Amino acid sequence: MKSFTLLYLLVFLIHCKEFFPSIQSQDKKHWNFTWPVHTDQISDRVSSVFGESRWDHFHNGVDISSYLEKVHSIGEGKLLYTRYASDDPFREEWGSGDTVWIDHGKGAYSAYYHLHPSHGNLERSIQNGQEIGITGNTGHSSGGHLHFVLSLEYGRKIVNPLIYLPSIVDETAPLIGGLFVHVGESYTNINSGDSISLSDTFPFTVLIQDSGVRKSQRFGVQNVQFNLNGKPVQKSNFTSIQFEQEDWLNENGLKFNDLFLRDRYLVGNLALPSGEHTIEVVATDFHGNMAVKSFTFYVTRTK
Repeated sequence: MKSFTLLYLLVFLIHCKEFFPSIQSQDKKHWNFTWPVHTDQISDRVSSVFGESRWDHFHNGVDISSYLEKVHSIGEGKLLYTRYASDDPFREEWGSGDTVWIDHGKGAYSAYYHLHPSHGNLERSIQNGQEIGITGNTGHSSGGHLHFVLSLEYGRKIVNPLIYLPSIVDETAPLIGGLFVHVGESYTNINSGDSISLSDTFPFTVLIQDSGVRKSQRFGVQNVQFNLNGKPVQKSNFTSIQFEQEDWLNENGLKFNDLFLRDRYLVGNLALPSGEHTIEVVATDFHGNMAVKSFTFYVTRTK
């Protein structure tokens, strides 16, 4: 979905913070949230996780594969905001599609995107587990699913919902794919033992994917560290993003373009001298499953 849709809404919600009590706790047990789609197969249904690349912005929630199923509030609260295409049928549809936002108190908001157009009138008071909509495919959506967002600090911080929802099953370590060097719009795959020629500083990227209980699931990772010749060049966490300096930053203070190049994780813009170099990739998913892979290659500097 388009990042500006969420941006404008959250900026509005942030400025409304004086109407709500200050946040007291971010502890999972304090909130006692439940999954918004009630199914015994939730581990199979999660199709995307928080912090993944969406080419030009962070994926800011969890996607649950679902169509025409009931959507439930993850906890009690008050109705904060709704936006349905039927409110203004002549206006261009937002990326989030039909949407419901709920205020759970103490600065916590939950949001439910791409809902089916069929909906009833919601009262101001929302109960835990109350039906608030039906999963659909509205907005910028390529298939039936619920995009679920959880934010704290009155919308200033969007967090990984997996931290606060009941645990899902995942015993599979991330898969670290190839290493790439990019020159303009082109890129070259680098395998261990390769020799490459470089004339300038170029971005290096790596493809990392994590799977859940199904091999077809393709997730991002929660932590990634890149080491160049035994020294760290970048370490990033994807547990939250915060709106600062007119942009969304991860907890390391890095923007999207500092962390990704299109759909790949950015190792860095590297000016490598001639000689042997080793890039080590350490990737960890939300459940602590870790993968490590090293690429050793040789550089000939042409300038």
